[in-house]
Amino acid sequence: MAALEVQAAWLGRHQFRESVVKVYATIQREDYAWPWQPSAPYSGSGSGFIIYSARGGNSRKRILTNAHVVSDARFIEVQREGQSRRYPAQVAFIGHDCDLAVLTVSDPEFFAEAAPMELGVLLPDLNEEVTVLGYPIGGERLSLTRGVVSRIDYRLYTHSQVDSHLVLQVDAAINPGNSGGPVLFKNRVVGVAFQGIPNAQNLGYAIPLPVIQHFLTDIADGVYDGYPELGITHLETPNPAMRRRLNLPVKDIGVVVAFIDPFGCAAGILATNDTLLAIDGHAIASDGTVRLDRQTVEYIELLERKQCGESVAFKVWRNAQVLNITVPLVNRYDPFALRYAYERRPEYFIISGLVFAPLSRGLLMAAGGELIQGHAQHLLYYATFAKTDGLIAGRDQFVILQNRLAHPVNAYDEAYLYKIVREINGLAIRDMNDLPKAFGQPTNGFHVVRFLDDSDPLVLDAAEAQPADATILQRYAVPEAKWIYPASRGSEPAAGKSEPTGKRK
Repeated sequence: MAALEVQAAWLGRHQFRESVVKVYATIQREDYAWPWQPSAPYSGSGSGFIIYSARGGNSRKRILTNAHVVSDARFIEVQREGQSRRYPAQVAFIGHDCDLAVLTVSDPEFFAEAAPMELGVLLPDLNEEVTVLGYPIGGERLSLTRGVVSRIDYRLYTHSQVDSHLVLQVDAAINPGNSGGPVLFKNRVVGVAFQGIPNAQNLGYAIPLPVIQHFLTDIADGVYDGYPELGITHLETPNPAMRRRLNLPVKDIGVVVAFIDPFGCAAGILATNDTLLAIDGHAIASDGTVRLDRQTVEYIELLERKQCGESVAFKVWRNAQVLNITVPLVNRYDPFALRYAYERRPEYFIISGLVFAPLSRGLLMAAGGELIQGHAQHLLYYATFAKTDGLIAGRDQFVILQNRLAHPVNAYDEAYLYKIVREINGLAIRDMNDLPKAFGQPTNGFHVVRFLDDSDPLVLDAAEAQPADATILQRYAVPEAKWIYPASRGSEPAAGKSEPTGKRK
């Protein structure tokens, strides 16, 4: 019997070699320091594997990989083990919030005799052995490593730098190039390798089965909606004094709502000081965990497994009463989430060599070391605490004076860099769309720009500004003075679908 099991395992691994794919991508990221021009393109590679992906009731062979392997890709090729040529591929669906993507290949020859991999049913338990397949750096051929599951946790996904989901930690090496490769348990996929652990040897993270299933279920209708956000932060309640103050009815059960995001699903339904006792019938422990699939996980994991359009049921302790509250789950656009953006050009507006841009993750990364300087530290504060401290009223973006293209017309204006615009020529600035109108209405022949937390305005001579614009744009090789998304107020345009006010040349 043991010999048969060994033979079956060998056959399984041999078959899998035909299903694991090397992904070659030519990437060109946007440059948020100089937003009118992209960065230089570069080449990279990752891994993927063939699956059946359902859409509209039909199944077809496609490639599952990481979003970060193909984000901002200008050209993608794929190659299976044993094939002598690469095949062009295209992104069919991409989820930056969960770092997953599905690729299509138009040439059916690529998929010939390839058996799609099957997804598992349950996650492996701790200390159970898994196999990681992929094409890491250090060679051209398929690599196979083994390890055990050392932890199942809830952590930040570095691709978006905002979203957190369940992760599978394994003590098999996950190196650059492994990204997108399958993690197997009993010859079925239970994870997608996606990020390593800095300064740790032979440890890495995989996107686990529930996240994979959520993504594939989401795209089955032909549209990726993403994850609905409940939009609350909570406090754990193990402290006896806190429990007495809340007069909680059950020992060691419940977490108390501390903040409700105005863009989250819970806004207007749950309230601060509500104590969440249970979610969909699962008791929430005082540390915020529930028992699910033989594991102790954050209660938020039950939300993670739901799709937009569904709902979640809470048992809530409010004003010494138990209430049953249902929260509909929708995916609301949050302009202040500051996810890192892909497949989307950065917005900017230039007048008299002054470059205005919205506060974004890309802008913060471009600022880099400037953020430790006193004149820029406030950007980190606004990026982190604007919603919790009630600073977003009347705004859809924080508009920043990001840069200065030096010219006599803007001499001595460096002191205003990285400040947040409050109003221009008497018009309150809600978002980037307000800039053209505001600068079109000078005040007594001057442009007067006022900033938050600064009583001294920046003043430009409007008569000098207009003729200087053409000279500045030509001198600094700027093809267009502005790139603003008309849909930025209230909704986020889909990548490649919006019509901005400028055009890249």
